[in-house]
Amino acid sequence: MVENKTNPYKFIYKGNKFSVCLNNIGFAYRTNLDEYRVQIAERNRIKLKEYHLDGYWALIFGYHKKSGTFTAWDNKLLFSSRAKNRSLYTRDSICNRANDTGIEHYRYTDHLIKEETVAVTMTGKNLSKYFDQIKTLNVHQYRSFISFNRNL
Repeated sequence: MVENKTNPYKFIYKGNKFSVCLNNIGFAYRTNLDEYRVQIAERNRIKLKEYHLDGYWALIFGYHKKSGTFTAWDNKLLFSSRAKNRSLYTRDSICNRANDTGIEHYRYTDHLIKEETVAVTMTGKNLSKYFDQIKTLNVHQYRSFISFNRNL
């Protein structure tokens, strides 16, 4: 059930409240031609934080138009940095490969929070699996989550 039809969206799925910021994934304009990103504007970060404090699990999704895949990032990237706008990274090759495999991941160190994080990329048919497990999924368990879902 969708409660808010503007970005960031609020909805209830299987009795769980979620808020989702959905942005297009685009080229990161860096030296690595495979590096892509989403940019989360300050106004969306503020809204997601409001929704999160109201009991909605805050999620960040990017849509990669070329492959038709979605990428999700750990919400700690929204709340642990003081940067006004936030860039979150993935790889073009990961998005394209996820279109073939159904789900992939990209690990990298976020330089603002100085921690390793994971971007999980999936096809639309795997979004429900992600929503079913995100509240109990530890960021360091993404590899087992991906292996499990590939074998379904």
